[in-house]
Amino acid sequence: MIPDLIQNTQFVTIEELVNSPHSTKLTFEDAILLLASPDSLSDLILSSDGKKLTDGKFDFPVLNENPVLYPSAVNEAFIDSGLNLKYYEDSVRQYFLLSQIKQRGEINAPSESIHYQRHLYRMKEFLKEYEGLALDVGCDNTDIGASLFSSKSKYLGLDPFASDNTKFKVIGVGESLPFKSEIFDLVLFNTSLDHILDYNTAIEEAYRVLKPGGVLVISILIWHKNATLLMDMVHFHHFRDFEIKGSLAQKGKVVKEKCYSYKDDTNRYGLYIAARKF
Repeated sequence: MIPDLIQNTQFVTIEELVNSPHSTKLTFEDAILLLASPDSLSDLILSSDGKKLTDGKFDFPVLNENPVLYPSAVNEAFIDSGLNLKYYEDSVRQYFLLSQIKQRGEINAPSESIHYQRHLYRMKEFLKEYEGLALDVGCDNTDIGASLFSSKSKYLGLDPFASDNTKFKVIGVGESLPFKSEIFDLVLFNTSLDHILDYNTAIEEAYRVLKPGGVLVISILIWHKNATLLMDMVHFHHFRDFEIKGSLAQKGKVVKEKCYSYKDDTNRYGLYIAARKF
């Protein structure tokens, strides 16, 4: 059943967004207290020269103050340029090879797109009632991500790509969040969940790092027909409504939901949904 869709056409440009009151971005010094090994979740110790973190077993580099915290099985390969295109007996390497192949495509909408600007407006409006320490999973540009949250919030971005390290963020993946448990008030997947192969594990990880009563927010396209992936170069999923809500129901309760028309497309619509952790 297709919900009644909101036809709102309001939008905000990136310039307007980043110049409006918004959250404060954490620094590397702030974030280091929140970090944990992506393998064991044990504490990380910063080397005296500030160039690596260690959990006592594995070392993780710090590039221009950006900690690179992929799972240790793929950490070195991902930093260098990626895994070699071959069959792997190791399940972790096999999994990340699949992810690497999908991530070769262009995944970001152009900033001048009116549909993207409408999304930014909707996301900002949806998030304005929530505040606290926020984690943005799949953040891309942290200036834009931080501008979506209220001025009463503090912001930390995580992204799988280490290519742009001029602005602070944690380099890692949603399936193995390199953070201590129960430390965030908010976790956001802002159109990033459909790029994650094992989205159920990513949602479980989001709930793990949320405080009890914390809020998980997802913005995503929901497909109700013609949902084939055969023509899609960058996404792992064309989600149905029940897939998102079923995953959220494992450890939380949906507390807010808005559905918007998307490009007048009769195959899909935009879902903005929030669940509060039990």
